Amino acid sequence: MVDEAESTTTSATESIYRKAAVSNNPDMGFEEEMKNLKNKLNGWKQVLQPLYSALIWEQSYYPAILTGIVTLIFILLWYFEPSVLTTFSLLGIVVCVADYAVPIMCSTFLDASKWTETQENKHEEICKAIIQTKQQTSELWSSFIQLRDTMPKLYFVSVLVILLVVAWIGNVVDSMLLTYFLVLAIVMMPGLKHQGIIQKFISQRAQQLKNILGQKLKKN
Repeated sequence: MVDEAESTTTSATESIYRKAAVSNNPDMGFEEEMKNLKNKLNGWKQVLQPLYSALIWEQSYYPAILTGIVTLIFILLWYFEPSVLTTFSLLGIVVCVADYAVPIMCSTFLDASKWTETQENKHEEICKAIIQTKQQTSELWSSFIQLRDTMPKLYFVSVLVILLVVAWIGNVVDSMLLTYFLVLAIVMMPGLKHQGIIQKFISQRAQQLKNILGQKLKKN
């Protein structure tokens, strides 16, 4: 009993020191998170690489394939008209089966000894992209919460306007069609970001706004 208590105390102390070290050194936290994620996705790495290649549009025909897959899924949903509960249950079944079967199939049918250094670097790139997306989402949420604390009136008006617009769109546009466009946008987002299309679009709109403001200032 004493040994178990000492072991528990030692583990807790090591955990505290590890957290303190991570907070003092963000790079260490990123490396540790990277290592943990690589270990978790170790059974999926053969599958993630072609999926990641498709999502970032490494080939010019990948956007058409992704659009076709999403469209086919929603055509099947429209044709069979399953209930919301049935749809989420089927989605859960697919995720559960994939989580169990994919690592087993990869270890059984794919030779791990043929895994190259280039593929390992690609696996690290995928893990890094996942962590960065997670961090960006967390930062966006933190900024949203900070806006509520610093400028509550602006937060209230912004949220109210956004919700009213979303409610109006949901009332005008069919829910299935709206969900289709939403899922399609989520699937296309990594490719749009990786290819620089989003950044180019924002830069063009910012330049147009700058030109408009400049013309108005000249007139005044």
